[in-house]
Amino acid sequence: MQKSLGEPEPTEGRVEPSDIEQLDQSSGRYAPQEEKTSSEGTGAPPDEPDRPADTEAKGAAQSQEWWSTSQPAGEWAQPAATTADVDVPQESATADVYFCGQKTLLSLSRALQAIANEKLTGVLRSFWDREPIELLTQNGEIVFATTRDPDLYCQETPAVLANVDAEIVDKARAQQSETGTPFFLALARQQSIPRQPAIELVQHYGQRLFSQLWSVPSVWIMFEKNAELLSDASDVSAEPNVDDWALETLRFVQSLDQHVNFNPASIPAYTKDGFERIQKLKLTSDEAQFASQFNGVRSVQQIAKNLRLDLKSARLTLFRFLALEIVECWPASTAAKPEKKSAAQRLKGLIGRGR
Repeated sequence: MQKSLGEPEPTEGRVEPSDIEQLDQSSGRYAPQEEKTSSEGTGAPPDEPDRPADTEAKGAAQSQEWWSTSQPAGEWAQPAATTADVDVPQESATADVYFCGQKTLLSLSRALQAIANEKLTGVLRSFWDREPIELLTQNGEIVFATTRDPDLYCQETPAVLANVDAEIVDKARAQQSETGTPFFLALARQQSIPRQPAIELVQHYGQRLFSQLWSVPSVWIMFEKNAELLSDASDVSAEPNVDDWALETLRFVQSLDQHVNFNPASIPAYTKDGFERIQKLKLTSDEAQFASQFNGVRSVQQIAKNLRLDLKSARLTLFRFLALEIVECWPASTAAKPEKKSAAQRLKGLIGRGR
């Protein structure tokens, strides 16, 4: 699938693992045998010391003290678990539902991972306080996101439509209201606009549409297995890497609601499979630098200071990794441990004292 319009250019750089890292089975995090930290944050391999004992012991009791985008996952919920402000159609009860539940119990990231791992074909429906958003998938790959509200999908008029008769555009938008097929595809199929720009617009506006779900607290999601739903998207190529597609959508998030808790003193650390997954992501240079700072000791505030970022920028970047469940944030210890100095730094300090 083509790259979205107006998004940060990804780099080929990766956050490389260290040769001395080993998996700490008790905590589910990667932990090196010897820490190598740097305050420069220029893409060096991230170090991950063991989680402080007092922090791990307080984990469950202090679950509300650090930033989290969702509650701990429980059993996947049934349709009856919906909240009052989310309208779920009754016909969904008769669909071939593979999984469903509240976003607070079944996160968007876990839903996307399930689609990829199980190679599911069908549609992921997200119900919230506006028209439902539908994400079409084929064999575990992302086709596109759409909705039956064309104004929610794309309210402005892209430049590619400047020379298209307004009546033709209106008919295509009306067709989207009925079928959910993005009106850019309808215009391309009737040769009103070139196909390649239309496909790029389908990706761009689909990702921008889906991005709204990341910071909305009340969302009920349901995956319906149904190959027939893709009959009107057979001419659209799919995105094979679900994490890359999700990260593209997260880059559209430029502000966070107040319900998304944020403590600058919290400490980001990789989840059990997060360090492996981040190696496969197409990160921008800024994201790669930020990820290189995760070592289980540095706080968000310290990372922002090291990279000379304001807290708002640091918060948005961290939110992307948290939403993907690549990292988790732990509360700061009551007695924070200072970062260990490298051998070069210690030698420099000794030489300075000897003068």
